[in-house]
Amino acid sequence: MTTSDKFYEDLEGFVEFSQFTQLDWYRPLPSTWLILITDVKGSTAAIEEGLYKEVNSLGAASIVVLLNAVAPLKVPYVFGGDGATVCIPPSSKAAAESALVAAKQMAKNNFSLDLRIGMIAMNDIETASRQILVGKYQPSTHFQQAMFQGDGLSYAESLIKDPKIDNPYIISEEQIEADGSFEGFECRWNEIHSPHEETVAILVQALDAEIAAKEIICNEVSQKILELYGDEKEHHPLRMENLSLTNSVKKLSTEVKVRVTSLNLWNHCRYTLKLEFLSCLGRYFMHKKVKTENTDWGHYQQTLIANTDYRKFDEVLRMIISGTMEQRKQLTAYLEHLREQRKIVFGIHASAKALMTCLVFNHENDHIHFLDGSNGGYTMAAKAMKRQLKEL
Repeated sequence: MTTSDKFYEDLEGFVEFSQFTQLDWYRPLPSTWLILITDVKGSTAAIEEGLYKEVNSLGAASIVVLLNAVAPLKVPYVFGGDGATVCIPPSSKAAAESALVAAKQMAKNNFSLDLRIGMIAMNDIETASRQILVGKYQPSTHFQQAMFQGDGLSYAESLIKDPKIDNPYIISEEQIEADGSFEGFECRWNEIHSPHEETVAILVQALDAEIAAKEIICNEVSQKILELYGDEKEHHPLRMENLSLTNSVKKLSTEVKVRVTSLNLWNHCRYTLKLEFLSCLGRYFMHKKVKTENTDWGHYQQTLIANTDYRKFDEVLRMIISGTMEQRKQLTAYLEHLREQRKIVFGIHASAKALMTCLVFNHENDHIHFLDGSNGGYTMAAKAMKRQLKEL
């Protein structure tokens, strides 16, 4: 292990989400590191066909397989709805490539979806005069999220999504043996009804080339959202009374397809029965507030809500929040005004519920829960934002 391997682990974190705009909390990603990007090809069409849960699951699964590959090392990552970005040191390159090939094959064999997998060196980003700055939002001892400033991630994504046949940044599954574990991936909760009228996916990207100028506009937008939607207690998309574990075989099948990569029917049936039992047991433990040796189930739902990534920043401000149609109308008018001034591009997509996909390494504290709109919130909001970028 090299000195730079612990770059993210040693990074000092900030405790208030509003600090995400402050450059003092960010440090350059080491020049030797690698950026891994995954996304589901044709995700918008798949979501329009009703496959939003499957698309979300593949984005989360590509994170968990990489985290398992580099464990026990902690690395920065971000969930984007239909894909993910993960940064790793060079010492983890071989393991990460094999893990991503495993994810790609699982997506193809079990979901009939094409997961694009790519890797680009940070050195290539710097050669193009781009930068990636990493911050760590850490509101509690056991929960942290990576944040990103600069223009390097969007540049890396554009390189990996280049459609040319000989794209050097695409990982070839023909040359690398698949080897990855999806241990920790869970998808056992029913979709969560909005505590208010709707759940809204919001994407906002500042257009100014200078990071300092982006910092100002992102801070203004963040404050405006708080002004319109209220504080975290008001706009958080989850409430304990709205959380429920599913016992639907159809809903549980998404986790089965990720965790059971073998096409053997018996393995699928056995894991499905296991999930049904665990869901019943979980409901009982949480209702009765059971304390086991490792987990206080009476507090699990509270910890779950605290460990959700419903807001983040990776050069784009991303939020899944709850509110009313009138609040969304006011926010849209405000963001449209900024867009007309060529300060931002944005996307907003509303749905009745939130969709939650989970990474659970232990049930006491080491778990994170990815949120999205139930009908493809982030992906559909991104569709609108990309259209605005093209108009520019």
